[in-house]
Amino acid sequence: MQSDIVIVLLASLQLSLRITPLVIVAATLVRSVLLLTGRKRAFHTWTRNTLLSVLTIVFAPGMIVNTLIRYVVCALFKIDIEGVGGGSTYAEFNLFLEVGKPPHVAILLSALFASSVLSVFVSLSLLFIPFVLLMGVPIVMLCWYVAMSVLLNSCIRSGDIILLGESLKKHGERGVLELVFVIAALALFYTQIVGVVM
Repeated sequence: MQSDIVIVLLASLQLSLRITPLVIVAATLVRSVLLLTGRKRAFHTWTRNTLLSVLTIVFAPGMIVNTLIRYVVCALFKIDIEGVGGGSTYAEFNLFLEVGKPPHVAILLSALFASSVLSVFVSLSLLFIPFVLLMGVPIVMLCWYVAMSVLLNSCIRSGDIILLGESLKKHGERGVLELVFVIAALALFYTQIVGVVM
């Protein structure tokens, strides 16, 4: 039983490394499409975007898990985190990390990538481990629900872009060089090591 769990975890980690870029792109596209379908007049109804509001509430567990993973990873990368913030702008539930000072670009991108891989890993583990442990249908369905919630929340958010912009502004040319280096390293990793064409 324990060896089966280890095998599933290792397979989940390997698959997570392969599919993380695809998950990020897909989740970001879904969120972007939902955002673009919102009403332009903020107070026309109780929410700008009823569908997005419902989805953020229904899949809130995934947002919580993603935020916790980001918090732990950013703490390990020594990013200056002041706390976890939250809001409900026009009924669209949102959680985010409050960062004190912009970190170096390489550290920020590495932390975002690592937290994304971990989020996908948690999702895949929740999808497969219940079968190894022979859990009942209700537990399996709960695990799948949380797994899908985490996957759908594994997207690039506006706060990520703003923080990257602040990091680039603060660190100038060095920040740009770090950005190019990290992108090149990830491209090399995925085309030469992992074997996935980006």
